This record gives sequence, C-alpha cells and structure tokens, in this order.
Amino acid sequence: MAQLRGMLTYQGVEVWRHTKVIQWTLQIVSGILVVALVAWFFTNIANAVQDREIPHGWSFLDRAYQTPIGHHFLPYESSDSYGYAVGVAVVNTLVVSIVGVVLATALGIFVGVARLSSNWLVSKLATVYIEFFRNVPLLIQLFFWFYIVLALPPVREGYVIGGGLYINNAAFSMPFPNASGVAGALVWSLLAAGALAAGYAAFRLLTARELRTGQTSYPLYAGVATAVVIGAIAWIVISLAAGDAPFFISSPEPQGRFGRIAEGFTAPAALVALLVGLVTYTASFIAEIVRAGIQSVRRGQIEASRALGLSPMETLRYVTFPQALRVIIPPLISQFLNLTKNSSLAGAIGYADLTAVAKTMTQLAPAVSIYLLIMVAYLAMSLTYSLIGNLYNRHIRFTGG
Repeated sequence: MAQLRGMLTYQGVEVWRHTKVIQWTLQIVSGILVVALVAWFFTNIANAVQDREIPHGWSFLDRAYQTPIGHHFLPYESSDSYGYAVGVAVVNTLVVSIVGVVLATALGIFVGVARLSSNWLVSKLATVYIEFFRNVPLLIQLFFWFYIVLALPPVREGYVIGGGLYINNAAFSMPFPNASGVAGALVWSLLAAGALAAGYAAFRLLTARELRTGQTSYPLYAGVATAVVIGAIAWIVISLAAGDAPFFISSPEPQGRFGRIAEGFTAPAALVALLVGLVTYTASFIAEIVRAGIQSVRRGQIEASRALGLSPMETLRYVTFPQALRVIIPPLISQFLNLTKNSSLAGAIGYADLTAVAKTMTQLAPAVSIYLLIMVAYLAMSLTYSLIGNLYNRHIRFTGG
C-alpha cells in the first residue's frame, strides 16, 4: 500500500492534491469533451444533410460563375469559375478591412487623445463624436453615408478638384500610380521595402542613442531621410537601366458621351460609403480604448516627464503612449476583428464583398457548401488579425515597445 501510495505522488505530493496535476487533468478532460462535442455537432449536420438530400459538395467551384461582380480589384470576367469569383470577393473584403483598420486606428487615436485635451471645446467635440457614432447602429450609418454619396451631382456634373480628383454620385476617382513594367516595378518595390526597413532601423538606433546619451539625434527625421534617399537612388538607377521609371501616375479623365471616368483609381459609391461608415463607427470604439489606456498610466509618470522638461507631445510619445499600449492592444485587436466581420454588411448598400457575392452564388450552387466556405474565410482573416496583434502585444509586453 505504501509502495502504491508512493507511485501516485508527484514532486512529493499526492497526484489528487497536486495543483499542476489537477490543472492538466482538467484541461485534458475539457479538451476531450470539446472535441467530442464538435465531432457530434458536425456529424449530426452531415447526417441531416444526407437524410434530407440537401445539395452539397464542391464540384460547383470549377463551373463558370456567369454573373458580373460590380467592383473588383482582381481581373474578373463572368466566364471565370465560382472558385475564382470567391477569391475576387475575398480580396474585395480584405482591401476594405485592411484600409478600414488603418484609417479607423488613426482616427480613433486622434479622437481618443482629443477627448483628453485640456481644451474644453476639443474635448467636448470628441465626446459628442464618440457618443453619437458609438450608439447609432452601423447599418443605419451605412445607409446614411450611402444616401449622402447618392445626393452628389451625376457624373457629367460632378465636382473636379485640382484637375485630378473627380467626385460624383457614381464614384470617386483620383490619380494612382501604375507600373510601367512588371520587372522594374517589382524590383523597385522590393528595394523600397528594404529602404523602409533601413529607415526603421536608423530610427530605432538613434532613439536608443538619444535615450542613452541624452543628446538630440532627431531619429524620426533621420529614419525618414534614410528611407527616402535609398528609395530615390533605387528609382534613379532602375529608371536609367530600364529606360523608363518603375511607375507612372495615371490621372483620371472623362471619356465618351456620358463622361465616364477612365484611368486613375476609381472607388465606387458603395465602397466609399462602406469605408466611411466602418471607419467612423469603429474609430468611436477605438477612441474610448485609447482614452482608457492613456488614463491607466499613473499620474506620477506624467509629472516626472514634465519635471524633466518634456513637452506634452513628447510626454505622450515617449512616456504615456508606450505604457498605455499594454492596455490598448488586446481590446484593439477585438475592434479589428469587429470591423472585418462588420464589412459583411456591404451587400446592404450594393458593394460586392464576400458575403454579397456568396449570397448570389446560392441561387445556382449548394448554400451549405458556400456558407461553410464563407465561415472558413472570415475565420482565417480573423485569426490572422489575432495572430499579428498578439505577436505585437507580446513584443511590447517584454520589450516595452
């Protein structure tokens, strides 16, 4: 009995009393139960689909879609397959989510900082913005912005700003860089990425030197200058070698009797309304996250930085915001996920995102398979955002930013 009792011990403690053993046992049992539950759920779905003879399968992905997609960033023809059409719709959603995340983050940080401003008017305006956009349903806001865009003049009577920006109720058109050649554009893009990395490295080195020695090193200016100089040299060398610049600016111009805008980049009205709605809505939540993060930093940190002679902007940049990021990042990731998922409302205002295209596909293809494909696509996008955000959160957690 004593020998058996000795075998059932871990680190000198009985296994049924050891905290780690209990925790691992509970986690293993919970994992088995979850896997069993998921397997049971999907087995029931498969049996129900089989018994009721609900159409399913993936053979439709090779068939021609035969349906136009209003706006697409990838080349697309109606004769393309269902599978390729899904890819086009995924890219549409990715562009909206990535651009929306960047703009919403910038606007949210600005409004969140403005909310804490000592200027009464600025603070109250930021508060009104947050309370209004945060408490009005997103779908209502999308309809509002869409009708605002539709109220603009028609194409032939639209606004022209600076001879290059065309604004009308059909679309917004602006100058946009186009590649002169695939090889030159690709080489310069790679070199430009290297220039940005070199500029960032210079910024970090000079920032560390400034903090270590106390001597002003102008790290931001030096980093930008490094990136610009390397990029400009690469541009000149490639232009001389290829006989043409890697990129040229394509300017929009009205063509034809109806004045349709060609060349440049044209964003349809639905895309503009969708981005404005998603950005203004999500930024109101991000602003509150930023405000809470900044206020979580102890007052003594701010007073100490001011005693050292730092300006309010320098205090925010070097002291308050780096510490606030530990509080800001986790809920900020959730807002990125919400923006990506909220983009599925695009179909309500006529933009061809993943959900809208998939809904059209269900008329001639198995709905079960299509919506399973949508779920997997949104899950993949959300998990990617979570992974990137968690890696960055881990970085600032252990390195301090």
